[in-house]
Amino acid sequence: MQGSFTFQRVIDLTRPIVPGQGARPFRITRGRTEELTIHDPVPHPWYVMHRVETISHIGTHLEAPYHCVEQGRDLGSLTAEELVGEAVILDLRSIPPDSVVGAAEMARVAEGAGGVRPGDIAFLLTGYADRVGTAAYEHRPSLTGEAMGYLITRGVKLVGTDLSGLEGPLTPGHLACHLPLLLNDIPFLENLANLEQLTRSRVFVCALPIPVVGLDSFPARVVAFEP
Repeated sequence: MQGSFTFQRVIDLTRPIVPGQGARPFRITRGRTEELTIHDPVPHPWYVMHRVETISHIGTHLEAPYHCVEQGRDLGSLTAEELVGEAVILDLRSIPPDSVVGAAEMARVAEGAGGVRPGDIAFLLTGYADRVGTAAYEHRPSLTGEAMGYLITRGVKLVGTDLSGLEGPLTPGHLACHLPLLLNDIPFLENLANLEQLTRSRVFVCALPIPVVGLDSFPARVVAFEP
């Protein structure tokens, strides 16, 4: 990126993980430091290390192509350059419940945001993030593989959403939205938070998980910078 980088607001788009809460396991236990370090015990009243037990898809997390593509790239193969850049916010909140969003509707939404450009990060705001676990969540709009295809043909490098996946109750086909992205080597972010706090249709974004070699997915800290 060339030129100066100035911003007025920083918006955290990451959902906090609270151990013991939620449907997926995330457990932390204090370990004996002499078991967790190669060093001798530290003579200090408070020196803590933890063991962490979880799964790779929890909280705000980034999925590498390897998640659905056996020969796809894992987290350790993704470059930082791919995971930072300008993001266009595609606002789907006007889509009625129980609707199916195809390529034409995605094009309309994209046009309203000023268009999708090659190299963009595309974040899809549905407004259903706070309805997870409720009856209303089952009536969220469903996206098709063709809707993802529209973004792919525009040259996006990363797609994210405030949902745990873009397939909904009416999406035709299992993994209909995951596969077009991951088969085209485009990582996918799920469970973004606070997208509705953004006031601009374009922001600068960093979405960085730990680059663990051989892993398909991991929680990421995602931050937006508004000019």
